[in-house]
Amino acid sequence: MDKNSPVEVQSVKQWNETLRESAAAGMTVLVDFHAVWCGPCKAIAPRYTQLAATNPHVRFLRVDVDKQKAIASKYQITAMPTFLAIKSGSVVDMVRGADPQGLGRMLLQHGGPNPPVAPLPADAEAAKVAGNAFFKDGKYAEAIEKYTDAITLAPNSAALYGNRSIAYLKSTPPDLALALADAQKATEVEPKWGKGFARLGEALQAQGKDEECVKAFTQAVELSQGLTKTEAKQKLEAAKKRLGWH
Repeated sequence: MDKNSPVEVQSVKQWNETLRESAAAGMTVLVDFHAVWCGPCKAIAPRYTQLAATNPHVRFLRVDVDKQKAIASKYQITAMPTFLAIKSGSVVDMVRGADPQGLGRMLLQHGGPNPPVAPLPADAEAAKVAGNAFFKDGKYAEAIEKYTDAITLAPNSAALYGNRSIAYLKSTPPDLALALADAQKATEVEPKWGKGFARLGEALQAQGKDEECVKAFTQAVELSQGLTKTEAKQKLEAAKKRLGWH
């Protein structure tokens, strides 16, 4: 298949591998979440294919929401078509509906090229994947163990510290001190990663430090896009409300 044609995602494994490879190469990923029964999806498909052909520096994917329900659920896809722009593994923008102008704007704004993100060593990636699986199953102690293994192999990965931080917060009982230490480390390793500041805000909030968590969530909002930004905004407003701020 032509590299500049949209690629239909056939599995979660393919999806994860494509995001990792694209991040390592500094490539933005555009994703068309569609359904075979969706008329607007069919209407805009030729435009999406055309954009792919003329923008070889961007990776274009298509995801059938009925065949890849796990992926659609993870990204909270509720309307088709929905287009996402993903950079370094994180959603930075979203367009809902068959909106050629919006799609073109998103491509222009986020098309890159982006600074490449060094991939994790294979053993560290395997430990992270295992940790994520444990986390999803609510086995937080096991997740922490795997994230720790990964951090030993890749001590400069902000994402790993962020993952372990939230695992500490979810534990029973939560380890608030270690959650905060990991969140702080994530922001030190990658000071422009919005999700790291979101983790920091969550850790500070858990300790009842509402004024400090407002600062962290404010940073998260400023540095993030897409769903991460939306969630950080919600947490920021909730923290301000607790403080009686407007």
